[in-house]
Amino acid sequence: MRKFMELFQFDPLKALFVGVERECFLTNSQGAIVPIAAQVLSRLSQYNGRFGYELSACQLEERVGPCRLAELHDHLIANDQILKTLERELGFSRIHSEVGPNDMPLDIYPDPSGRYQKITQNMPKPVLLAACQIIGTHVHIGMPDHDTALRVYNQVVSQCDFLCKNGSSSNGLRLSIYRTVAPYCDPKQFTDWCEFFKTAFTNGFDKNPRNCWNLIRISVHGTIEFRMFGASPSLEKVVAWASLCHGLCATAMA
Repeated sequence: MRKFMELFQFDPLKALFVGVERECFLTNSQGAIVPIAAQVLSRLSQYNGRFGYELSACQLEERVGPCRLAELHDHLIANDQILKTLERELGFSRIHSEVGPNDMPLDIYPDPSGRYQKITQNMPKPVLLAACQIIGTHVHIGMPDHDTALRVYNQVVSQCDFLCKNGSSSNGLRLSIYRTVAPYCDPKQFTDWCEFFKTAFTNGFDKNPRNCWNLIRISVHGTIEFRMFGASPSLEKVVAWASLCHGLCATAMA
């Protein structure tokens, strides 16, 4: 269990700092979703991890933080300006529809670690489509240590249903499709880290907690991660989601 706990990197100096991972689909000049993430990311490598790939080669992820909540909007604007400039140069666009079409390309990003290739190797086509078809916004709230993280996590999971309703613009369709990929994604409370470890071992994410697909989870980045929010073109809505999560965690820490 000690090795499992060491996988989670908490930083007391970044408690209640915010991080956001914001996904989008990439389209060509005709508005069709296309698998061009590798080409786009090749032009973004100088931005020190602010942009990254997802399982679908049709998706792009932008990253902000960790930062203070008051700084989040400015960071989102900075990323947006970088991407708008690149859109004009390369002739592509971004869309933030929560659910892509059933006939969208199913190309997998050429993940250099091989993780995505391993995940999808024997994946049935309906599950692969579900994994490629949905995008979202993940919010991270920094925690100072293991005990605080578990205490806060146990309190905020009671708000999961409320957050799911607040974060959907597809009348629940995105989360319904997500359950095709992760049917047991509803978070549960844990009495202590020992019970958390036992659950991780049983479900096969004890060596890599990133393979826990729960809608709320304690992440290896030392955060509580909220994964239920859909995609939105509105930076203000993203900030509102982050503010909501920040408030829940701050209340639980008080």
